[in-house]
Amino acid sequence: MSFPSKRLLWLDLFRGLAVLGMVWTHSANTFLDARLQHTGWYHELTYYHGLIAPAFFWIAGFVRAHVTAVAPKPALPALKRLLMVLLIGYLMYVPWLDLFHAQGWPAACTVNVLHCLAISGMLMLVAERFGRWRQGVAAVMMVFFVGLQKSAESWHTGVLFIDQYFNRNQGSLFALFPWVGFGLAGFLTRGIWNGTADRHAVLVAATGTVLAFVQPYSPWPGGQPEFFLERLGWVMMAAVLVACVADRLNQGTGWLRLAGRESLLLYVVHLLLIHAVPLPRQSLQFLIGTTQPLWGVFGIFVGLFVVSLALGWGNEWRKMRSKRS
Repeated sequence: MSFPSKRLLWLDLFRGLAVLGMVWTHSANTFLDARLQHTGWYHELTYYHGLIAPAFFWIAGFVRAHVTAVAPKPALPALKRLLMVLLIGYLMYVPWLDLFHAQGWPAACTVNVLHCLAISGMLMLVAERFGRWRQGVAAVMMVFFVGLQKSAESWHTGVLFIDQYFNRNQGSLFALFPWVGFGLAGFLTRGIWNGTADRHAVLVAATGTVLAFVQPYSPWPGGQPEFFLERLGWVMMAAVLVACVADRLNQGTGWLRLAGRESLLLYVVHLLLIHAVPLPRQSLQFLIGTTQPLWGVFGIFVGLFVVSLALGWGNEWRKMRSKRS
């Protein structure tokens, strides 16, 4: 199998679609009328909202495996970037005004998606050190983090900073179990498929279909990983679909690809606009609350995305200008 090292442009589109879904999901969860959030249709919609984060993890794993497919790369530059992502994750949840109160420290230790993405990336760096055995090491790690999810729900060391990573029982929004498994799955997928529309794409799509629609028997005692396997299946099918149609969608999708390239910035900006920026004396979250009809939420979603995308464009323009100078 060939392992091209060029940038996979379809992944920018795939990540951009995930960013679009992320901003919509956060807008709906924050601003949709509370009565509508308890309806059956919204409950069904939340299942698809739940595919956004797995897509980000899977993409991160696929990208890391892709850029190191031809030859290994130094781990230190990637580690620095991952540590920066981890730091941003912590800074976003520090309650600065309550930091020195008892309730402040649990919030400051909260684990969110950025923490788990960073740790997932670090695990891939570890797997890479094993050379030709890296796929096997990544597979073992994935089984570990998926298979022990149920057990990890009761793990407790007494150190809040550590325990937050095990489960969500203490307020974390994400946990290592099973979330890093999605990143490792993306890493493993790149070992059998290079992102082109070929017979390997058919294999990945077929595997995704089986995972998404066939309830598998769990080989791990103490818990069934249907949550992980079903969502992984949907993500794999979506990845193949986007890879196959991306070249035909060059026209009119530049803004989505830009959102994909600047996904971290858009993630941070739209959450700050919702939860942190005072408008006029309190954040948008409390100024509006869960009061909006569907059309109102859509309007807020468009506004948040446009502002975030504009800042993403500015950041990309700044980087291009810096390279030229």
